[in-house]
Amino acid sequence: MHPYLQVEHRVLRDGQQFSSVHEKMIYLILASYAGASGSAFPSHQTIADAVPCGKTTVKACLTSLLEKGLIEKDERFNQHGGQTSNEYHVRPVPDAVRLPGEQEPTTGAARGDGEEPVLKKQSLKKEPSSTASSVFTLFEAEIGCTSPWIKQQLAQAVTKTSHDVVVHAIEQAAAANVRKWQYVKAVIDQLHARQITSGEQIKRHESRRAERPLRTKQTKQTKYRSSAVLPAWVETERTEQRLFEQKRRAAWTASVPEEAELTELLAQLI
Repeated sequence: MHPYLQVEHRVLRDGQQFSSVHEKMIYLILASYAGASGSAFPSHQTIADAVPCGKTTVKACLTSLLEKGLIEKDERFNQHGGQTSNEYHVRPVPDAVRLPGEQEPTTGAARGDGEEPVLKKQSLKKEPSSTASSVFTLFEAEIGCTSPWIKQQLAQAVTKTSHDVVVHAIEQAAAANVRKWQYVKAVIDQLHARQITSGEQIKRHESRRAERPLRTKQTKQTKYRSSAVLPAWVETERTEQRLFEQKRRAAWTASVPEEAELTELLAQLI
């Protein structure tokens, strides 16, 4: 293993692909363990000690890296069938994807490799489009903070589907009290698979969903009523049970002495 890890400048300076400093650090730690082979299998506790952070943070960051395709995971088992530490395959970080409305920074004259770009007075990058900005604002109000990666995913979802679809997905997640990007993404993917993009299509889809449980309930009730005719032997047993109860009640009534008999018995005792 080399005594050092070569990391590209663009990976260190990337503020979009990684959701947090912990996530970037864990990615680099896995890369350092992988080396030339591209495979690493440190335990969660080993990674947590190296960051440093808790194992819960490690698990959350590994899940996020898997979702982004920056790493791949293979489960490992020992000779007795027990699970041991997972094997991770580190993938290169893709070039940053600019949000809608963003442009590459404008540079001045040619510069050396060690020099910083000379920027004009405008700014390093333009603000996102108003459509994307409104989605960001709604996400932060209903779900939670938006990292650069989540903003990128939201902007791509708007381009892939529509503004109405993303807004509806955020509102559905808030209504279900599941304030996670994964839930919002699942709703977006479901609507995209059904080729639903406009607000009117979303209304019709929700209307059909609202009617579906009612139809199911009515179908079950009809099925129950249609199967209400019982076999003859069930009715025979019920009749025999009623006759048995009547006989037992009559026998119990006959065994209870009348009031005159009770008075006579009490007089004898006294």
